[in-house]
Amino acid sequence: MKRKTFYYISLSLPYLALLLGGALTYFAYANGVDLSVLGGSKGILLGSVMFFSVSGIVWGPLYTWMVVAMLFWGRGKHADEIRSMYLLSPVLLGCAMGLPALFVDIRNSTELLLWGFLRIANLDFIVPALLENYSLEESLGIGLIWAFMAALCVVIGYVFVGIVLLIERAVKRRGLFKEEEDAGKKPSLLS
Repeated sequence: MKRKTFYYISLSLPYLALLLGGALTYFAYANGVDLSVLGGSKGILLGSVMFFSVSGIVWGPLYTWMVVAMLFWGRGKHADEIRSMYLLSPVLLGCAMGLPALFVDIRNSTELLLWGFLRIANLDFIVPALLENYSLEESLGIGLIWAFMAALCVVIGYVFVGIVLLIERAVKRRGLFKEEEDAGKKPSLLS
């Protein structure tokens, strides 16, 4: 198998975890398992799996968008470039978590974004004129929601990246990767 193919296939690992987590959540819910009865590590593990499964409603579409973008971007690239993008993918997904946060509270989100752009441009003095009833504290609440969702995406994403890197190391040690031709090399116009 080529390294590029390995990275492309490894993008399906969160989907597999979501399917397994969803199945476990369904069976736990169907059998009426009470998390308060499960004490200690079993309760924490099952609660984490349930949280991962339910939060898939939010991160699933954004992750799918990121996978499509990575597959499209990766055409004609070297395996090392794809690996670099793969290593940065949790950060990209974390940044994309601002979209669901935006839809949770559109008014405060747009005020926060406008305030941020004005702050970057050193135009703080026009904030009172543009935003009469602006409350920075309320808008920062949506920023905290986004930051929390982004932090979760980064932490969980790097858990998956770490698993894939361990698998990659094992596959490299066994010599199962095929040599790649120069994928990123552009043909010359004279040949």
